[in-house]
Amino acid sequence: MMNLLDAMWAAFDRHKLARRLTLAWACALITWVCARVFSDVKNITEPVAHALEIVVGILTVVIGFYQWSRHRESGQDKGGG
Repeated sequence: MMNLLDAMWAAFDRHKLARRLTLAWACALITWVCARVFSDVKNITEPVAHALEIVVGILTVVIGFYQWSRHRESGQDKGGG
């Protein structure tokens, strides 16, 4: 069981799996939502436009997480904190 936990920790920590999966998930979600919204442009109402803004805003959060995580990692590599 410890080998599995060690492998999972290595995937998330050393191989940056969490960062990459989060970024891929956000890109896939945004692509799917944009394709659905813009497939029928006539039916874009104000609530749909607001929902699209929120979904695209997810990318901002994900990129912020990605940059924060990379900055934190580079600080630890240099001996900082």
